[in-house]
Amino acid sequence: MICFISLFYFSQKTHQNRILKKFHIIIYPLYQNHFVNERIIKNILFHKTEKIEKKIGQLCILRMEKKLNDYPFIKKSEVFLSIDGTLNIKILQKEPILRIKNGKREYYLTKDAEDLELSSFFSSKVLLAKGPFSKEEKKHLTNLVKFINSDNLLKNQIISIKKNNKDSFILIPKIGNHHIILGNIKNFKNKLNKLKAFYKQYLNKIDINQYQSIDLQYKDQIVAKKR
Repeated sequence: MICFISLFYFSQKTHQNRILKKFHIIIYPLYQNHFVNERIIKNILFHKTEKIEKKIGQLCILRMEKKLNDYPFIKKSEVFLSIDGTLNIKILQKEPILRIKNGKREYYLTKDAEDLELSSFFSSKVLLAKGPFSKEEKKHLTNLVKFINSDNLLKNQIISIKKNNKDSFILIPKIGNHHIILGNIKNFKNKLNKLKAFYKQYLNKIDINQYQSIDLQYKDQIVAKKR
């Protein structure tokens, strides 16, 4: 038993004195590499040191996770050491869904309806929204953009959102020199389904540029106003 304890202590001591050399970093979502990369992660943890010479025993996992979680573009992190001394880092990054411009201020809105500062490192290709928005409106905006992004027709047609007044929202299309009057943002699904039906029926059959506006505010109908 004494030999076993001595061997265990020696093994632990040897392990802690090993120099960290290997990293295994995974960034989610896997199909995107937005605001976070391996270089940024190492800079956060090791203060931009070019050559990392840290003993495994000097590493504090909880402190490392806190540093990563404090970075504005990281939603959640998980850090752990493998038996072979590899430092494993899993990162869940925040996902912008909308870029908001309110006067001189610009920022992103995430999938969780959270404000996110712009990055000097990366610019995300998302829809643009103009105007001041309340917390409740940001939640509705998030759901609106998710709905648009889930539909190929709407995703390829809607390029920006504008707030006219307290209860009126307008969509700006890619094709056609008109604007789409959404009105109140709360019940947007039925309105956008009407818009999809209109586009599928008429988009390739008429000159869409002859219209000034397409109004979705009326129940069970669309009012298209010509120039």
